[in-house]
Amino acid sequence: MSVVAAPVPALVGTWRVGSGRRRRGSSGSDDGPHWAPKWRRLMTLASAGGSGPPRSYDEFDHTVRGMLNRISAENACRLLPLDTSLRTLSESGDPREDSPPWWAARFAALMLVSYLQVIHTNRCARGLAMRSADNVLPAYLDAVAPLLARSPRLVDALTAWFARLLKLQDLSWPTARLVLLASHEQRERASLPASSLGRLPAELLKGRILRFLTPPVLPHSLARNFAGAGPLAGLCDCWDTEEGRRDAAAVLAHLLLFAPPASWPQLSAFAVCVIESALSGHHGHQESSVYLGASVLVAVAQRLESPTVEQAQSSEQSPFVPPSRRRTQQSDVHRRSDLSILNRMADLLEERVSEFVSASSPELELNGFVRTRAQAAIERARRACGKLRPTAESAKQ
Repeated sequence: MSVVAAPVPALVGTWRVGSGRRRRGSSGSDDGPHWAPKWRRLMTLASAGGSGPPRSYDEFDHTVRGMLNRISAENACRLLPLDTSLRTLSESGDPREDSPPWWAARFAALMLVSYLQVIHTNRCARGLAMRSADNVLPAYLDAVAPLLARSPRLVDALTAWFARLLKLQDLSWPTARLVLLASHEQRERASLPASSLGRLPAELLKGRILRFLTPPVLPHSLARNFAGAGPLAGLCDCWDTEEGRRDAAAVLAHLLLFAPPASWPQLSAFAVCVIESALSGHHGHQESSVYLGASVLVAVAQRLESPTVEQAQSSEQSPFVPPSRRRTQQSDVHRRSDLSILNRMADLLEERVSEFVSASSPELELNGFVRTRAQAAIERARRACGKLRPTAESAKQ
């Protein structure tokens, strides 16, 4: 999956870590009629009939930052460009139509710059993703949830930026390389073992399988403007350090927990990709990868225990199912799949932690904080599996 990347917004001056919390309100008007013309004007500035980026992002950045500084759950429906006519110049009126890739990529980058700063100025939020008086990030995600629910492309753009921040391309490259090598298999298919990937058509391997095994990427040709300036331009180099990646993992955990149910299928698939990439292969023997896998696993376990996932699954039922039977076969399959994946991810993390504990080499040694976080993630995943198992078993009967 590929998301068109706009150059990441450069901030005025260098925004240093811990420089202060971003504004939570403004005296400016939050009336919807004042914002709709602003969003429409941004599309008129775009090139190629709205499908291409504008020559300058100054006005786009100013508008989006102004909205992010004012938005709340109460005024979100007035400020957000929820109508597709505010995010595209198409006159089809199709509600399934989405923002152009450049729009989604730029909007997602501005969101992440803002949310990463929240985590940097609130270390408690990095350690524990939950609603509290000291953690404003859940409220920000609640406010932007209506747009995430209506724009799958924006969710894809967010995951693509997370993939870049967390360096997931490096983690998933061994798997991608294996599939690419199999797609170039020169030997006769019939002579290959039955389990060989080379027996599959190259078009299937590269066109359909590979895109599900690797995270979304930002095209290199469109990312050259900020190459060498850290993961997000306009921010100090500390964003490209191990501490910066832990902050990115914290923002991802918050997104997994507080994003709307409509976005959960995309986000859960990305979360599984993150966990497997971090804990598989030689990368799984790095302390930073264990921390990343544990942080995402505990968020997935928490989300699966929440009623919002249950509601999202039950809302997909067929109109022909009697009202007395609210659980559909499709949602039952989802539960069994969730249970299987969660168990497998917990087993993988437990295996990696055991390897660190049993190793005699000082290079394979987890510090107490990471080991405790990993153990807590395993216990939370097991507890969630225990709650999901009775429902999945009853669905089989």
